[in-house]
Amino acid sequence: MSAAASQPGTRRALRVVAALFSGLLLVLCFPKPHLSFLSVVALIPLLLAVVGEVRRRWFFFYGYLTGAVFLAATMPWLYGVMKLHGNLSAFAAAGVLFLYVALFALFFALYAWWVGEIACRSRTRALLLAPVIWVAMEFFRTHWLTGVPWNLLGYALAKHPALIQVATATGVYGVSFLVAGVNAILLGFWWARTRRARLWLAAVALALAGLVASQARLPAVNPAERALLVQTNIPETTQYEPNWVLNHQPELLELYRLTNRTATGESPRPTLVIWPEVPAPFYFHHDPVFRAQMIALAQATQSYLLVGIVDYRKDATGRDRPYNSAVMLAPSGELVGQYDKIHLVPFGEYVPYPWLFGPIGRVVPELSDFAPGTTKTLLPTAQGRAAVLICYEAIFPGQVRSLVARGADLLVNISNDGWFGQSAAPDQHFEMARFRAVETRRYLLRATNSGITAVIDPYGRVLARAPRDQRLVFAASFAPRAERTLYVRTGDWFAWLCLLVALVALARTLWLSALERRVYGNA
Repeated sequence: MSAAASQPGTRRALRVVAALFSGLLLVLCFPKPHLSFLSVVALIPLLLAVVGEVRRRWFFFYGYLTGAVFLAATMPWLYGVMKLHGNLSAFAAAGVLFLYVALFALFFALYAWWVGEIACRSRTRALLLAPVIWVAMEFFRTHWLTGVPWNLLGYALAKHPALIQVATATGVYGVSFLVAGVNAILLGFWWARTRRARLWLAAVALALAGLVASQARLPAVNPAERALLVQTNIPETTQYEPNWVLNHQPELLELYRLTNRTATGESPRPTLVIWPEVPAPFYFHHDPVFRAQMIALAQATQSYLLVGIVDYRKDATGRDRPYNSAVMLAPSGELVGQYDKIHLVPFGEYVPYPWLFGPIGRVVPELSDFAPGTTKTLLPTAQGRAAVLICYEAIFPGQVRSLVARGADLLVNISNDGWFGQSAAPDQHFEMARFRAVETRRYLLRATNSGITAVIDPYGRVLARAPRDQRLVFAASFAPRAERTLYVRTGDWFAWLCLLVALVALARTLWLSALERRVYGNA
């Protein structure tokens, strides 16, 4: 075979490598190792592969490769959860991970195809629209099927609060836009052949830099209220004996005394005590022993007490179903509110679309048939009303925004990330939760079973963080806030705008291409 004949194949092989390399760079942007600076170049190899390709059918393939590498390497913990805690075989657990990767890599493939189609007519226009299309795909991913917006591109910058304040107006999607935009601009300056193209790119770069700079100065905070965050550190297991609470009284008494001792030693005295998402069979409404202990704890600490529980009651069909819930007790011990988790974890708390996914099986028999809550209930505290985010709910910006729009003065995220073990998942989950504080300008108090337990200020800064895998109680400072950010007031306007612009651009490109084929085909 001659060198000339082999050249196209060599170029395509290089583009395949470039697509795979983009996936690897994206992996490195997130915990662990969280090399966030790589995010501004992570998409460049994929864009190089797509914009340099002449055969349209390869656009989709390159994007799919990038997405498959990224998803498989950032979420391998899904396999461990399914195998170790779900009692699935290695083959079945790998099948669940494979299905997730296969489905959600489609969004990366669609992004690459979309950019490639526009690039067939104008590389500069494709690069200018690339961040718009990226946001459109992230927004779609947040809502498609059950929605799994895990590790959106903007989350790579979570540990740099000065760079993410635009989220108060746009949500996390605006930060994703900035990161994807820097990728496109850097590639554009390299590729630009005309002065006009470079001026366009420079103008966009200056606009993005000015936007970030205008938000970068963060004010000092001095919160006066005190809360206690309880990290229970109860070992995970897939099977609980019927009398778990009675058989584990030493552990519960230790937590009771530790909480009470910390509360009485604090000045000012905490007005809110938070236990994590249910780490064991805590049946407040059905277990008189546990209920009596929680009432006594609220009375002893003279604080509002929030604790994660499992509640059993009839659903709309009359069937007894478990609910993943949180109850709030007043300092008197009176039950003053309950929130039922609305956005359940697919394949963990329920099986979505049973007609399609039923054969995959359930993770844990008791945990796979939860009923979703239907009411966005705010729970009272001494300082105002709290929006409770149970575990997975903290990764959905729209849901948290709607709770604050209803009047929440404080965000409380209770979670049990012990299921993830020592994987990167707890760190990834934590970084995503930080964005909810920025988007809503609310303090976020986060109590977990084994970590990461922390308090985050309204600008995304971590004010205090507990060591992982320890049983402890620590005091967190916070303050209720009533302001409403643009994102809280208007919702996902920016993501919808990106989706609209992307659709118009694609429609224009396809129409012009069809028109040209008709004209030249008839010539």
